[in-house]
Amino acid sequence: MRRKLSFALALPIVQVAITAVLGVWADRVDWILLANTSRAPGRFVHLDLIIIEARLIWRGINAPTFPLCLAGSSKRQILGFGVDEILYLAAVAVLWYWVGRFFDRRRGVEATTDGIKKLKPVYYFLMLAWGNFLFLVSLWNASAEVSFARSYFFRIDAFVVAALYLAWSLILLILAGRRLAAGFPRERVKSDIAA
Repeated sequence: MRRKLSFALALPIVQVAITAVLGVWADRVDWILLANTSRAPGRFVHLDLIIIEARLIWRGINAPTFPLCLAGSSKRQILGFGVDEILYLAAVAVLWYWVGRFFDRRRGVEATTDGIKKLKPVYYFLMLAWGNFLFLVSLWNASAEVSFARSYFFRIDAFVVAALYLAWSLILLILAGRRLAAGFPRERVKSDIAA
């Protein structure tokens, strides 16, 4: 019998690898964006600029890790990564583990366990709060980009990031809202039957 791929294992590995490569590469070449530098860009300047833009969009893909996604390289480093970058990569791993676990459960790869039932409502309320926060961040990003576009030029990548933040906020709000709405009536009915 063939074993099914576990998304809870594969997604964090892939996402952390891509995030680490984009982060390290973009941190090494983001000096290109500074106008007051005397350094000449190398022969891969176009690729370097694409990597800087890809890092920005990838932060949108990892939007629930905000504000850790804003981490840059720091002076204190472990294995070439700053401490704040390691925290960001750990948050990316946890985020994509949860996403992979969700997909594994939907496919029936992993058996569903209830865990501690009393903490589940708290978990879903935290998801709702974080979804609301990401919604506000997406609105703030979009309004800032609209005002920037009026004064200077239109940057499509910033709107993509705002849209990714909005998508993540809606995912969190819908998932948590559905779980909370479905969970409370059942518990109330069970407690009424027991009484």
